[in-house]
Amino acid sequence: MKKLLFLCWLMALAASAQVQAQVTARLQAAVRNHVQADTGRVNLLNALALAQYATAPQQTFAAYQEVLPLARRLHYAPGEAEALLGLGFYHRFRNEYGPAIAYTQQAQQIFRRLGDGLNLVKCLYNLSYIEFGQGHFAQAMAYSLDGLRQAEALHNKHWAILLYSQLGNTYLQLGEYDKAHQYLVQGLRLAEPAGDLSGIGHCAMILGDVYRQQGHWAQARRYYERGLATSTGNSADKGITLTLLRIGAMDERMGLYREAFATGFRILRRIKRLSDVGSLPEAQLLLAQAHLHAGRLDSALVYGRQALRAGQRSGTKSTSRDASEVLAEASARLGHFADAYRYHVSFKAYQDSLNSQDLSHRTAALQYQFELDKKQSQIRLLTRNEQLIRQKNQQQRWLLLGAMVGLAAVGGLSGLLWRNNRAKQRANARLEQQQQALKAAQAQLIQKEKMASLGELTAGIAHEMQNPLNFVNNFADVSAELVEELAEEHQRIARDTALETELMDSLRQNLHKISGHGRRAARIVTGMLEHARPISGVRQPTNLNALVAEYLRLAAHGPHTTAPAFHPTLITDFAADLGLVEVVPQEIGRVLLNVYANALYAVQQKAATLGPTYHPEIVVSTRRCAAQVEIRVRDNGVGMPAAVKEKAFQPFFTTKPAGEGTGLGLSLSYDIITQGHGGTLSLESQEGECTEVVLAFPLAQAT
Repeated sequence: MKKLLFLCWLMALAASAQVQAQVTARLQAAVRNHVQADTGRVNLLNALALAQYATAPQQTFAAYQEVLPLARRLHYAPGEAEALLGLGFYHRFRNEYGPAIAYTQQAQQIFRRLGDGLNLVKCLYNLSYIEFGQGHFAQAMAYSLDGLRQAEALHNKHWAILLYSQLGNTYLQLGEYDKAHQYLVQGLRLAEPAGDLSGIGHCAMILGDVYRQQGHWAQARRYYERGLATSTGNSADKGITLTLLRIGAMDERMGLYREAFATGFRILRRIKRLSDVGSLPEAQLLLAQAHLHAGRLDSALVYGRQALRAGQRSGTKSTSRDASEVLAEASARLGHFADAYRYHVSFKAYQDSLNSQDLSHRTAALQYQFELDKKQSQIRLLTRNEQLIRQKNQQQRWLLLGAMVGLAAVGGLSGLLWRNNRAKQRANARLEQQQQALKAAQAQLIQKEKMASLGELTAGIAHEMQNPLNFVNNFADVSAELVEELAEEHQRIARDTALETELMDSLRQNLHKISGHGRRAARIVTGMLEHARPISGVRQPTNLNALVAEYLRLAAHGPHTTAPAFHPTLITDFAADLGLVEVVPQEIGRVLLNVYANALYAVQQKAATLGPTYHPEIVVSTRRCAAQVEIRVRDNGVGMPAAVKEKAFQPFFTTKPAGEGTGLGLSLSYDIITQGHGGTLSLESQEGECTEVVLAFPLAQAT
């Protein structure tokens, strides 16, 4: 039995007609050699019939006719059911729907009793095809959906693909092109990864029909050719004939009569070779229509009569209707008006019958779809209700279990709560200590920043004080020398009055210079005291240009303490019309000092890297704009990357090495400008190029 199944599988996957012939020959030899009337012969005959159903349908029919009584005598239900299903497929291929449905339903009953799920799916597929062929679209849809559900439950992709294609074909006939396309594409998506050539061929062929019905000829031809390409390994594949019929019909409709003739005659040769009588009416109708539209009226009559007879024998009313129409038109154009009238009456009768049937079938299909949707909605509702009931029961079980657990844990819970409370108190105490330590650290950092600013200010002031003190000391020393010379001259007997006068004049000038530099030192001390006074926080009209220049001068002396040879170029550009601006001078001075210090640090760092080729430069400017007064400080130092620029105003963020900065300078400056003065503090920078800081005050503060 396993060897037999392997031979069938090998035949289905054969790449050429030669392999098929070899497999068929081996099965025929096996049947001749196995003369015993037992289940083995039943299985061999069924396998032989299946192997040659496309190439030798009459021999297939004969094999099934021998199997059926033998299997019944042996009470061999699987063999009997397989033969019945084979006869159902055989008669369906020949458009003999009466016996086809009878045999298939008998097979279905046996397979249901045997619990053979796969063969039940095959029965449903064949029944769907039979109902579809008779125009019973609602029943065809029902069989297809039932078969698809069972195929998916069995995880059988091949038959699921074929049923997707059948559903697509049904919706196509109902004019539901979107749904047809949906099912067919779904079938293709299953078939392509699995390499199911038969499934690809079915879906591609019907997709071609979808596009052809909508007038998309190019897409239709592409899918038809794809369907043919999947069947080239099996020359007896009925799918080739069906696809050729569609291509020929499309060519005829497009006026490509030469191609239509070639395709039609090719189909006739295949039908004769394969005894495929089920396709004969469509092929004859194709040639009749092509001859009629090409003007070959006599040939149109010949093939039209053949198509009409074939359609009447098979009961295919659509073929009989179309053949009658061709015959009526051809007879009229030849002047055979009596025949034309007779064929026209026949055409109208078929058309009326089909229209009535079509309306009935479409109504039934739509009603079935409506009922199906309603049932699916009811199923979803019932499923949801069932889920809610299960969920509620589960919740009740959990509540009961929780109550039991709660009663058992009451004693332990009290102890656990006491323990957690103690742990929480200890954790809160630790957090309080950490918070106090953090506040102390923040205070230290803020104090460090203030001391850093004070240090920078002190360095500038010390430099300013050093100059007048040097002058005072120098002139005092010179004056002491002059006094000694004057005393010596005074003790001489011969005194030089002119020299004494000159010495007195020099001494007077030195004393005058000492007095001047002393006053200068006094002014510096007064300024220090002024800046050291507690800040009242009250704004006052201030000469902003003078304030900017004063703090620039003080800040410029800072780097000299660590790098005496460092002399950056300081450029000022002050607006003459700036006027007085109401600010707190001490606070703005602190901001300016911090901004200047950052600029000096940036150019100093770049100078250390580039050496003498680099010319450090800081440009300070003020201007009065339409709505505000601006102070701009621009340096050509190291600049900063975008990531650093985004964090520049964050507290405690610094790029300086440890011990050289606290990260509070710009943060405090930002608060002084924005919150204390209602202005803005912005920063623009290009890494390695420059940095510009802009302090802006609203115009309402300027007078």
